Amino acid sequence: MSRSLPGLIALVLVGALLMAGCTTQPGAGPSTTTAPTVSPVPTGTANQSPSMQELVAFVEEAATHARSNGREASLAAFNDPNGSWVRGELYVFAYDMNGTVLALPFQPESIGTNRFGIVDIDGVPFVQEAIAAARNGSGSFRYRYPNPARNYAVEEKTSYVVGLGDWLVGAGLYAPAGEEAANVSTRSRPGLVAYVEKAAAFARTHGQTDALAAFNDPNGSFVEDDLYVFAYGMNGTTLALPFQPELIGVNRSDAADIHGTRYIQAAIAAAKNGSGFYELYYPNPADHFAVEPKTCYVVGMGDWFLGSGYYTARLATNATNLSTREGLATFVEQAAAHARTVGKERALADFNDRAGQYASGEAYIYALDYDGVALALPFQPEKVGASFRDLVDSTGQYFTRVEIDLAKRGGGFVYYDYPNPAHGMAVEPKMSYVRDVDGTYWIGAGTYLPVVNGTVMG
Repeated sequence: MSRSLPGLIALVLVGALLMAGCTTQPGAGPSTTTAPTVSPVPTGTANQSPSMQELVAFVEEAATHARSNGREASLAAFNDPNGSWVRGELYVFAYDMNGTVLALPFQPESIGTNRFGIVDIDGVPFVQEAIAAARNGSGSFRYRYPNPARNYAVEEKTSYVVGLGDWLVGAGLYAPAGEEAANVSTRSRPGLVAYVEKAAAFARTHGQTDALAAFNDPNGSFVEDDLYVFAYGMNGTTLALPFQPELIGVNRSDAADIHGTRYIQAAIAAAKNGSGFYELYYPNPADHFAVEPKTCYVVGMGDWFLGSGYYTARLATNATNLSTREGLATFVEQAAAHARTVGKERALADFNDRAGQYASGEAYIYALDYDGVALALPFQPEKVGASFRDLVDSTGQYFTRVEIDLAKRGGGFVYYDYPNPAHGMAVEPKMSYVRDVDGTYWIGAGTYLPVVNGTVMG
């Protein structure tokens, strides 16, 4: 049904009021309200907008924080407009499963109100969409919403949410940055989430029988080289494995990889929590079924679950040069996946092996705990056990403290001066990428800036 121009204008105004958190819910009182004072909403410029990859990482980080710190403390943190959970135009929102607002840092007057019935100008009940995605563990959804960065123009917005039992957390971004989602590699955690969520959406739409038929087709649309969808019942019975059809109907609940990891049980545990990641070693059908390290993500579907994974060894083979930000990050992410798979003790031994795969020339993995104590330094073994927390570089920067803060936030890049083992331990400017491993320690790797700039020092 077409809408008149005045009606559309009215709807846009209503949308703008929603952004300000001043809309009355059905049955909550009179239809006219007075707009409350609203704190400024953080926004970014067009060239500073977050990517879909950053959105997913941000929300997953918030969910991890909530699981570790509990609901009350986490909501207090999420509702702080000056806190660490407001990063540019990204901020955490939270609702309970009835649509009641739990966290909106820039609309505090909305806390405790029920927004279950809110719809966008096309009639999409986006809070209900958020709840539906959260009940399935996690997911993204799109709707139209006033953009405060563009004079409240109504634009397409993508939000990503994670379910936490009886409540959810999420964040969103507008279409210009959201379109970047199509370019996120499926062989990354955010890309894998999008790939699996697409399969989950297909299953919800078409039903289990048709979905399993599609997932079991080795030539179908859910197979991309070494990426494919698998599915199991919550009791461990195989429902979909396109390259191992002989296992369909077999209960694999006790299956373990070469390191003893009971990966089906890990998958079931993650699926029962709604969704989650785990690591294992598994045969790669795209590499003659060689057993390789793999990162998987699963989504619970009630009495069954589906998932997929990418092989991290192939990331190392296909990675760009370590003198680039992308290659450096890939190298560290692969090392983190290895560490989570084999355990801390073995991983640190591997990282300290200066003849191993994680130490070569100037490219090596180092590891420290959150007190700044070195756990792995392959080219400075005498400093393992020493604290780096109070060290400063030539500019006076406490670079280890910066790295610790970045690791706690999910990872990132830092620039500082440090001895280069490839140049007789001469102190040179360095770019490093760091990330957390298991909450008790973090790892990083760096490349020296003369290499990045193409002026290798001789």
